[in-house]
Amino acid sequence: MTELSPRPRRRRWLTVLVAVVAVVVYAVVVLLYASGLRSSSNGCETVIEGDDGVTVLLQPAAVQAAAQRLEFQVSLEPAKSLMSDDNYTPKHRISLLTFPVDGTRVQSFAEGEALASSLQSDYAEGVVEEWPFDSYRSELTTFAFTGEGADRVAVPTVVCLHDSVPGWQLDIERLDVTGNRVTVESGEIPLPSVVITATRSASTVAFGIVLLGLMAVVPVLVLFVAISAYTGRRKVEATLTSWIGAMIFATIPLRNFLPGSPPVGSWIDYLVVLWVIVGLVTGLTIYILAWNRWGTRATPKSRELGQPEH
Repeated sequence: MTELSPRPRRRRWLTVLVAVVAVVVYAVVVLLYASGLRSSSNGCETVIEGDDGVTVLLQPAAVQAAAQRLEFQVSLEPAKSLMSDDNYTPKHRISLLTFPVDGTRVQSFAEGEALASSLQSDYAEGVVEEWPFDSYRSELTTFAFTGEGADRVAVPTVVCLHDSVPGWQLDIERLDVTGNRVTVESGEIPLPSVVITATRSASTVAFGIVLLGLMAVVPVLVLFVAISAYTGRRKVEATLTSWIGAMIFATIPLRNFLPGSPPVGSWIDYLVVLWVIVGLVTGLTIYILAWNRWGTRATPKSRELGQPEH
């Protein structure tokens, strides 16, 4: 028996290496996606039974990166001592003040009125051009009180996040704002201010990076084919110009397929997309020159008709 030559053995190892890398990349993407799935609760605290307090549930609805807005549903979960026997309506008028928000700042529920949630939006500071590493920070202050006018009495309020937004990782941080305090029956308490930070999930970042990497591979392949044809190592096929042209026109739809649709002018346009298009156009130019250099020459009409040339 003859042993395998070094070249086939090297090719076999290369094939195995490529297969292993592909499996590892696939497994990493799947694990990142699984870790980024939404959970039903994000560290949500509840009011201790028997306390005259209120839990404010913030249920994120959407992160508008381009508009720098965080949308969320605001709902109340008062302690049992503040609710009627039916557990659906408050014993006394209860209101919730939330600021700064784009919608109604005060939600009021009269005695015997069922509690309802409202959709609010708040300004979120961030730079969308840094996609997919962009993050957004929104500061919110909210507290509940009972009664009306001069008879208003603030009640202890706890704010928490409930649920999340697909493709985003949301975190909440409670602030101890000195100087901003509200008076309750038991004394003074600090205003419940929180900071909500929204960052793109690891699965979204991995998806974007993999897609950008695939985009970068396309011009490399086109340049390889074009240079091989120009140097005469491969035969020129005129139909390949259609393939290269299709790659140029497919770049923009592929770029717009990125999750979150980053706006034009993001860093990926300057560092990746622009150079992908430059590489494709360069490859098309080289291939046209190769076609002109090695392509089949046109037969003069005089030869086609069998007439002597003059």
